[in-house]
Amino acid sequence: MKKEMKKILATALTCAMSISLLAGCGGGSNSGSGESADAPATEETAANQEETTVEAEEPAAAAQDESGAEDEGTIRVVTFFAGSDQWAPVYKEVVDEYMAAHPGVTIVDESQPTSGTQDLFRTKIQSDVAAKTPPDLMLYYNGEESKMPLDSELFVDLKPYMDADPQWSANLKEGAMEAGRNEDGMQYCIPYIGYFEGMFYNKELFDKYGLEEPTSWENIEACIDTFVENGIVPFATSLMKPSYMVEQLILAQVGAEGQKDYFDDSWAPALAAMKDLYDKGAFPADCMTMTEDDIRVLFADGKAAMMINGSWTVSGLKDNENMRMITMPALPGGKGGSDVALSGFGSGWYMSKEAAERDDVTLHFLKYMTSPEVMTRMIAVGGSSAITCDAPEGASPLEVSANEMLNTATKFVAACDSQVVREAWLNMTEPGIQYIATGESTPEEILAQSRSLNEE
Repeated sequence: MKKEMKKILATALTCAMSISLLAGCGGGSNSGSGESADAPATEETAANQEETTVEAEEPAAAAQDESGAEDEGTIRVVTFFAGSDQWAPVYKEVVDEYMAAHPGVTIVDESQPTSGTQDLFRTKIQSDVAAKTPPDLMLYYNGEESKMPLDSELFVDLKPYMDADPQWSANLKEGAMEAGRNEDGMQYCIPYIGYFEGMFYNKELFDKYGLEEPTSWENIEACIDTFVENGIVPFATSLMKPSYMVEQLILAQVGAEGQKDYFDDSWAPALAAMKDLYDKGAFPADCMTMTEDDIRVLFADGKAAMMINGSWTVSGLKDNENMRMITMPALPGGKGGSDVALSGFGSGWYMSKEAAERDDVTLHFLKYMTSPEVMTRMIAVGGSSAITCDAPEGASPLEVSANEMLNTATKFVAACDSQVVREAWLNMTEPGIQYIATGESTPEEILAQSRSLNEE
């Protein structure tokens, strides 16, 4: 029996003995568009990538963990951190550092790019699994695409390992871990990097006019007239493409559980809020025809106070020290707020049974890759973290606030538009929201139409 599994069995035995003693005494923690690890921005730079063994360089402090100090062995790892993928350079650095701190460990990096004329990454994983020679550790998709690795029965349930090491698992965000768990409770992968959406605001504009920051719906309503009177657009929003705004309002109204009741009448107050904001002049005068690019420019130029958008826009705004990001506050009587964030995790780490039975080397490397120190470096490039970690060193106020938003949340939900029939979602948002805003249709009428389309 290998070291880590011995620890798990020992823990189970200890718990059983404790329960016995206590009994004798009587009783006793996406719109899936844009920049994210779920859809990595990669580009194939060679016809084929040969298996490469990464050479060690300077060790990082996070790599020097005592648990793996005596590790010896070889780990085959496959990820999509390859080619021109934005995370590839940092991934190579942290792998190099781990091997420098563990001279007996060789990491064979077989990562492949996902884009280009061929998806070499999926082809690689599918071929390995079909041949029953899976990598020891792989970063692969969850959700619907988890069927292939799960059906193969070549990968372990990671939950026993998480339970056996509470110091490690305490940093794994429970809300994010649900994305890598099946209905039977099997933790088949550790979700990693994803996307997030929320409300951006320009703190300088709120300070200039003596307004409270938009951390409550009351503060939002109170600022609208002042901004309009001074020629500032309260919300940079397009009613031609209102999906991000609608997503946030729905979540602010019904919370994480209610968001799953697709097109239910409980969503009506959120759609009604769009009409109320439109009637108050909270949107640009030409919001019916503005594009996504138009509203981003409007906000970036300081002509709008707030904007609903996602992680893919952070890089273009982070140099402005006045930008902040929070979750849309709950609507009056709503169930949303800062404890729930719209964030999707479409991929995670799988560990093979063969690697787990062979030794603890792969497990130690998995713990390293999912450590707060490594995650801080990965999200410095982009995306949201499924692991609780600090904001990257030198992070802008916008990046710090986004990180705080995600660390504060205890529940994470994916974007609705990726979970429902596309036609049904578009009926509600394009042109449904325009019909609601102008009074041509009620929220309940539009929801009934979309509900019917979603059930067909």
